Amino acid sequence: MKATKLTFGFLISLLAALLLLSACQSTQEVQYKTISFSDTNGVTTVHYPVTMEQYIIADDGKAKLMLIKP
Repeated sequence: MKATKLTFGFLISLLAALLLLSACQSTQEVQYKTISFSDTNGVTTVHYPVTMEQYIIADDGKAKLMLIKP
């Protein structure tokens, strides 16, 4: 019976140690850029990571034709 309690205690302490070690995570810093533009309800601000900058398309500020797709 003592061996079973000892083994059980060892397993519990091993499990607790594994949980504590697996919960540790290093922090990662992400740099963001901000775009603000006005719309009919006020100002909209969009925050995006620097890595997504290649997908941002510059606008010339002119009104665009809006089409409704069926």
